[in-house]
Amino acid sequence: MFAAAAARQEVTVKCMLGMTIVVALAVGLLGCDKNKDNDEQLIRSLLSNSAYTADNQTSSYGAADSTIEEGGGEPGTDEYERIPFVRFRRYIPRTGLSRAVEVQIPAYPGWDDTTALATITHDINGELRTAFDTTSNPILVWRKPFHDRSLRKVFLTKDDDGWHIRKVSPLRVWTENTAYNLSIVRVLAIGRVSGDTFELTTTDTLLTKEQLPNFVPSDTVTVWVTVTSDRDSCWTFLHRGRPERPRVYRQPYFRTSTWTFERTWILGQESYDAPEVRPSIHDAIGWGTLWADTTEPYVASAWGIPYIVRHPNEPMPNDQ
Repeated sequence: MFAAAAARQEVTVKCMLGMTIVVALAVGLLGCDKNKDNDEQLIRSLLSNSAYTADNQTSSYGAADSTIEEGGGEPGTDEYERIPFVRFRRYIPRTGLSRAVEVQIPAYPGWDDTTALATITHDINGELRTAFDTTSNPILVWRKPFHDRSLRKVFLTKDDDGWHIRKVSPLRVWTENTAYNLSIVRVLAIGRVSGDTFELTTTDTLLTKEQLPNFVPSDTVTVWVTVTSDRDSCWTFLHRGRPERPRVYRQPYFRTSTWTFERTWILGQESYDAPEVRPSIHDAIGWGTLWADTTEPYVASAWGIPYIVRHPNEPMPNDQ
């Protein structure tokens, strides 16, 4: 009898231990899921506020003002082709720009859970409004609906101070269901004081902050953009961040050949207080998109590259 009671007690103890282990495992799994959800929220917040990945780098691509775009005077550009007269604006309504962020923890299978890979996409719906003939009254404005998409990837790591951006890919913007191919294939930028040279031939890459363009505040920066298309050419525009208003400034490139464009700007003419990340978008728009009526479709392609302005002895700008 005593043996039977002891056996029953042993079984009861084993059952209780088994249930304790199951409960502990369940609590642990729930805790992991909760921590992961919290990490994802922290990452999303960081990406929304960081100058390396902020939404205004995409929204400014469409919200540029409608100032008259024509070639301005620049040293050494007399032999280059200047843009024909055109006024244009991408009008994007408030509901026309949507953003999605997918966070993967860890960044890759088998990696530590203190790494993460974020994929940021934008869906951009709006209307391109152009006017290239102002002799008529009223001025004729062509309106072309467009649907663009953008993609950027970000690699992050976590330490005791939280999550940090370690690498970013260039922003790639393309026209959805495009009527023909128009692509940027190369961006080359050179700082004439710092000597910094930046060359990019693909957006399918992750760049450290040191690998991004790093210019000194006194630099004169020259950028060359090369495009390709299976139809007519295009024109390219530079949307770049700066301290003064407008914060994002749109300027046309000069055309040096059918598929190559060049533009120079002087950082030394802009104010500087501390290391800063500024956006740049190199925007190619089809020739017929800008200078033809609505029988010609909207076609565009763009690369966005954040650049850093700082003195060599200064630290990199913070993620925020």
